[in-house]
Amino acid sequence: MANATMPTTYTCDGEAKSPPLSWSGAPVGTAEYAVLMSTIPTAGATKYSWVLYGIPSTTTSISTGASVGTVGQADDGAGTNYAPPCSQGPGLKQYTVQVYALSAAGRVTGTPSQITGAALLDAIRSLTVATASMNVGVTRTQAMINCGYVRASVTPWRQVNGVDVTCDSTYAAVASTGIQSRHPMMRGIRATNQQVPVPQNFTGANAWRIPLQPVVSATKTSALDGPIGIAVNGVPIFNPCKQGGCSGPGGGDTKVLGELDDCNGHAGRADDYHYHAAPVCLMSEQGTAYWDSHPIGWALDGFAIFGYRNPDGTVATRDAGCGGNTVPHANAPTTYAYHVTDVSPYVLSCFHGVPSPDLAGQASKFAPLRPPGTPMPSSNMTLETSAASLAIGGTSTMRWDNGGRSYVIRYSRTSATCWLFEFQTDGAVTATNSYCRSR
Repeated sequence: MANATMPTTYTCDGEAKSPPLSWSGAPVGTAEYAVLMSTIPTAGATKYSWVLYGIPSTTTSISTGASVGTVGQADDGAGTNYAPPCSQGPGLKQYTVQVYALSAAGRVTGTPSQITGAALLDAIRSLTVATASMNVGVTRTQAMINCGYVRASVTPWRQVNGVDVTCDSTYAAVASTGIQSRHPMMRGIRATNQQVPVPQNFTGANAWRIPLQPVVSATKTSALDGPIGIAVNGVPIFNPCKQGGCSGPGGGDTKVLGELDDCNGHAGRADDYHYHAAPVCLMSEQGTAYWDSHPIGWALDGFAIFGYRNPDGTVATRDAGCGGNTVPHANAPTTYAYHVTDVSPYVLSCFHGVPSPDLAGQASKFAPLRPPGTPMPSSNMTLETSAASLAIGGTSTMRWDNGGRSYVIRYSRTSATCWLFEFQTDGAVTATNSYCRSR
């Protein structure tokens, strides 16, 4: 069949679902079908994106995202799954989808992980009585490629923290609840922070928008208050400062003031958990070298945030402007990248590129509860929480000491938008109230 264009939804830039197929006119006596989707090679060995076998002879179609028969081992690390087209570099890439009518059933033996495209061809070569094929083309734009970078960066946390990425032609929208579940939160705070983290609705239209084709700005935008980006585990990254900017005692630096936990995060005025400096607990989930070439997060101007080192392992240089460099980085736009440091401003001091509208519209993303509390220096602060305890019906407990007395905030989620708070001092309940937010 002549070339056709594969819709984006079946590629890594869309929903990555396998495409629908239908066929007809198989020879009499067809006992089974097999399907292969392969690259049209320009150099080197053919790669197989989709390996299906053991398809019953009564089957004449496969619906979107479905598999009939047995799924074999695809290339590019996809395992026994459909590997959506995701070729590197812009321009047209071509693939062949081929259906094989076989004269006998059950002749492909071995575990699915052993049945590669090449192994399947060898097994069915003498059984094939007819074939039908179709060539499909996929054209990737630079925006699509950059969307792939953002998608790939969050993949290790997608199942654990519910992070998701959707893209249009302009933005990658990173959706999450703003809560992570792999490292402790609020432990180790020694200053005046008695807020507690609750899930936020950073989904749908409220997801964090990352420009897919970052544009260098001649006039740099300062980053003196509020969010500057989103970490790959779905937790927002803020600038170093307290609300209102870096002024007052300690320069308003939350880390210097002891307001951050052991992971360089805390819960803020909107009851969202966020980082103010290098997310060291997130970074500990991978080897140190991983962050040399994989983003820790994405700034709101579309440029990636990497670890302490360049891709070659050398200590990253940070320009005198915003805190990044132009060293080419894999897995991100190559024109510019930020690097974290242990010196304020820790991540970036300004935006090298043009920020997304979310920088100006940040306030609309948060839905504060603002339960009452008495700010006081803290010691031995801990938070007992989990994904289950933050769900409806679950209970989280934060404890800390001050001046020889013990304090507790216990909060239970009673609905999608409401929590019941109980406050204790030295084991005695001092107040119990319900608080709800608008969304």
